[in-house]
Amino acid sequence: MTATRVRLVRLRAGLLALTLVVLVVSMWAFHRVQNAAETVRDRTSQAVLEVTAARAALVAADAAAVASFASGEARLAGPGQEYSNQLALASQSLARVAEFNQAGAPGGNGLQVVESQVAAYSGSIGQADVHFRQLDAAVLGAADLWHASRLLHAPGGVLDELELLQDKQREALATQLSSTGVSLAMLPLWLLPILALLGLLVHTQLYLRKRFRRMANVPLLAATVLIAAIGVALVFTVVSRDRLDSVGERLDAVAEARNTQIQAADEAGQLRLADLLTEFCDREQGCGVTVDEFRAKARQATTVATDNTRVATAGAKAVAADASGAAETGGREYLIPAGTLLAGGLVLLGLHSRIDEYRYRP
Repeated sequence: MTATRVRLVRLRAGLLALTLVVLVVSMWAFHRVQNAAETVRDRTSQAVLEVTAARAALVAADAAAVASFASGEARLAGPGQEYSNQLALASQSLARVAEFNQAGAPGGNGLQVVESQVAAYSGSIGQADVHFRQLDAAVLGAADLWHASRLLHAPGGVLDELELLQDKQREALATQLSSTGVSLAMLPLWLLPILALLGLLVHTQLYLRKRFRRMANVPLLAATVLIAAIGVALVFTVVSRDRLDSVGERLDAVAEARNTQIQAADEAGQLRLADLLTEFCDREQGCGVTVDEFRAKARQATTVATDNTRVATAGAKAVAADASGAAETGGREYLIPAGTLLAGGLVLLGLHSRIDEYRYRP
C-alpha cells in the first residue's frame, strides 16, 4: 500500500470520525435546548403567570365582596357580580397551575392547600351574605367577612401560599435553564468539533489539489458547505437558549407589576374592611386586640394605586413571544441530522475515487 493511499485512508477515517462527533454534539445540544424551550413555553412560564393571575383575582374578589357589604348592596345582590367573576377567574387560574405545575410534589401539595382554603373562603363569604341579609345578624356577617379575609391574608393563608408556589415555579424555571448545559459563553466549546472538521476538510482539499493537480473536489466542497451550515444551526440553537434567560427576566417584571397592582388593591380593600368592622365594634372596648391592630395597620397603608394591568398584560405577551421564539426550531431538527449524514456521504464519495486509484499500486 502506497504512502498516498495510507494518508487518504487516514484522512477519510478522520473526516468520518469528526462528522460523527459533530452529529452527536449538535443533536445533543439541540435536543437539550429544545426540550427546555418547549417546557418553558408550554408549562413553566404559564404556571408562573397563572399563579400571579390567581393572586390578583383573589385580591380583587375580596375587595369586591367587602365593597358590596360595606355599601349595603349585598342585601340585594350578595357579594356582587365582580366578586363572582374574579373568584371564577382565580379558580380557572388555579386549575391551569395544577396542569402546568413544574415544582413537583411540593408544588402539588401547596396547590391542594390553596384550593381547600379558597373553598373555605368562599364558604365564609356565603355565610356573611346570609347574615348580612338578616338585620339582626349583621354582626355575625361582619365576623364571617373578617374570618374570610383572614383566610386570604393571615400568615400561611392563601396569598402567602400562592406567593410561595410562585417562587417554587420560578425556581423550577431557573433549574431548567441551568440544566441544559448550553450557554452563549460556551459557544466556542460547542463549535470546536465543527471547526476541527472544517479545518480537516480544507486541509484534505488542499492536499488533493496539490497531489492530484485538480482545481476542486466537488463532493468535499459540498460537504464543507453543509458542515458550515450545521455550525450556523448550532449557533442559532445556542442563541435560542440565551433567549430563554429573557423569559425569566420578563416573568420577574410581570410579577413585579402584578405585585404592585395586588398590593394597592389589597390595601384599599383591607382599609374598607377596617371601616366596616368599626361600625360593629364597641366604641369603648373596641373589637379586640387582633382586629384593632388590623384596623390600625390598614389605615397606615401608603401604596399609591396605579394601573399596572396594561404593564402586566404586555409583559405576559412578551413572555409568550420570547418563549415561542426560543422554541422555534427553524427546521434545525431536520437540517442537523440530514446535513451531517449527507456530509459524511459526500466525504466517502469525494475520497473514494482517489483511494481507488491506489488500490492495486505497490
